[in-house]
Amino acid sequence: MKLITKISILLLFASQPAWSVEPIRKTQNLIMPVEVSNPFISADTSQKIQPRSVANGASASAIVSQIADNSFSLWWDTSPIRNTQVGRAAEKVEKSMKTEVSYKTNRVEHKISFKVLAMQALAKLEYKGWVNAAINYDARAAKTEAEVSEKIGAKQDVVISHAFTPGGNKSQVAWRWNW
Repeated sequence: MKLITKISILLLFASQPAWSVEPIRKTQNLIMPVEVSNPFISADTSQKIQPRSVANGASASAIVSQIADNSFSLWWDTSPIRNTQVGRAAEKVEKSMKTEVSYKTNRVEHKISFKVLAMQALAKLEYKGWVNAAINYDARAAKTEAEVSEKIGAKQDVVISHAFTPGGNKSQVAWRWNW
């Protein structure tokens, strides 16, 4: 052994231990209380917060933005602030910014709905009739999405969509299953 190691060991064991003067036989076991409560985030809460779909090549900031938006929506739904004057005013604005019109022609029922979700900075326009169409505008992400879908089976749709973003445009044709 090296001389420094020998001196260190000698100094360590030669001095009187300062941490305990109680004989080991007289010590008692320390029993830590176990808190049996709900976990910080339940599986149900986790499912509500996680993004429902993540596009290939999505940036980390876009995913974090989705998580933050879902977290804020969950918090707003369960928060007592919702019942304050400010919360009621925000909900009143959202309800007044929501409209739905439906009318029926010879064989087709047409439904048009428009809503603005001020707390989430979203605007949605949907049409159901000859086809199913939707236009969504996300002000935070500066993203507009347009989608037209048509049922081809009981649980299957063909979807044509286009997204406009500052980074570029993306068109897709998809086959969607409803599980």
